[in-house]
Amino acid sequence: MTMTLGRLQQLLDAKGADLSRWPAAERRAAEQAIARDPAAAAALMRARSLDRLIAAHVPPADASDARVMQALARPLPPQRQRPRWTRWPVELLDFDFAPAWPRLAALACVGVLGFLVGFTDLVVPIGSGALPADAAAAAGDADIGGVLFGPDPLPEARP
Repeated sequence: MTMTLGRLQQLLDAKGADLSRWPAAERRAAEQAIARDPAAAAALMRARSLDRLIAAHVPPADASDARVMQALARPLPPQRQRPRWTRWPVELLDFDFAPAWPRLAALACVGVLGFLVGFTDLVVPIGSGALPADAAAAAGDADIGGVLFGPDPLPEARP
């Protein structure tokens, strides 16, 4: 198996300059390429110098690192289970109702306000004497259908 310089560089980048950590077939092919090609030997030297620079700046592992790694390697302790009668169905726990609450509250308030306005009947009956005669006539003529669907009173006034 022959190894190209590009493949050797990929392996050096991925696995490092320590050839003893490489798989056996790739290690033999890399050693042959380094023995026959000076560019491959230069790539190995660059990778070794990079590994030395990295090793110089990585702090050595201390006892606290070992304790953390041992704690992570242990299995988790058993979890406390709630009584069965307090568990909610999973379907209810999966829904996210938080964004809907303000909208539902606003909708309920508008509905209650509309019901109260319709229930109280704030319209003053015509002819009860509570309004003057001309105001009563104006109130009787002002219905929403006439305003929306009536003919335009000033057709020439449009810009």
